[in-house]
Amino acid sequence: MKTEDNIQPDKQVFYRLIALWVMCEAVLGGMMHAIKVPFTGMIVSSGAVICICLIGYYVPVKGAILKATIIVAIFKMMLSPHTPPTAYLAVFFQGMLGQLLFSNLKFFRFSCILLGMMALVESAIQRIIVLTILYGNDLWYALNEFIRKVTGEDSLTNYSLSLGIAYVLLHAVVGAIVGSFAGKIILTSGYWRKTYSQYLIPLGKYTETDGVATSKNKKKKKLRFLFIMIWVILAALFVQSYFSIGTPLLPSQLALKIILRSIFILLTWYFIVSPLITSIIKKWLTSLKLKSESDISQVMLLLPATKHIFVQSWNLSASLKGWKRLLFFSKIILVNTLR
Repeated sequence: MKTEDNIQPDKQVFYRLIALWVMCEAVLGGMMHAIKVPFTGMIVSSGAVICICLIGYYVPVKGAILKATIIVAIFKMMLSPHTPPTAYLAVFFQGMLGQLLFSNLKFFRFSCILLGMMALVESAIQRIIVLTILYGNDLWYALNEFIRKVTGEDSLTNYSLSLGIAYVLLHAVVGAIVGSFAGKIILTSGYWRKTYSQYLIPLGKYTETDGVATSKNKKKKKLRFLFIMIWVILAALFVQSYFSIGTPLLPSQLALKIILRSIFILLTWYFIVSPLITSIIKKWLTSLKLKSESDISQVMLLLPATKHIFVQSWNLSASLKGWKRLLFFSKIILVNTLR
């Protein structure tokens, strides 16, 4: 397909794309969870990447992506007051990287791929860093020791490093696929607007923002589940070693040390560090909110209609399954956002 030439910035399209980004953060996770698509976090991050690529292409104005990033962060603060600082870090990283990459549209498709890769790799590295801070290097040593005992090897192999590299590489590959997909659908979006015009969704007068909920609780539950599972496994290994049930897979003192360290750091993070950092971020975003009242009001007015488009697009794609449904869903969303 030919790319669209002479794209002119449209302020209304800019606001629609920001509203789309906000809805990706707020609604997409819930939809993916409903059809039990694995790696929901990856998909939500991928939605943000596609929105940034869209803004970079359709609003090629200096600072547009950074402005959109700040507005999205403000909405995260408004819709999810308990959003952790790491979530803001991911949004700001994606936005600043997008602004840098799309300062020149000459290599647009390559920039989309690079953005997808780096955004998802940052997400993967962030999770590994969080686990390392929480449980310390002892966690990775314990993992290596556990696998060594299970496999019966004599020497200690660094399995945790191999798993970490594989985890990051998986995110890099998915990011490259998402970036390539984003570049392709954006460059062919003009064709879609003609071909899929029958899927234009009638919009009524939407004035309320009720029901615009986030998937924050589900994400927090997943994190809690991960932490609890690690504690349960470590506790079981501690009991097995302490009471000499069979061949000890881990020294009891190592398991106990990791559990106590993680509990101490987690309590310090939740009750001191996280509230302090979040308070600083909120104060900064609140000051920016006062300066961006007009833009925020425009996006706020579009959120109910954008949610309506999300839900109706999802319903229209119901005849398809899995990734085919996601692709068709994306097409209908774009046709209606760029109408």
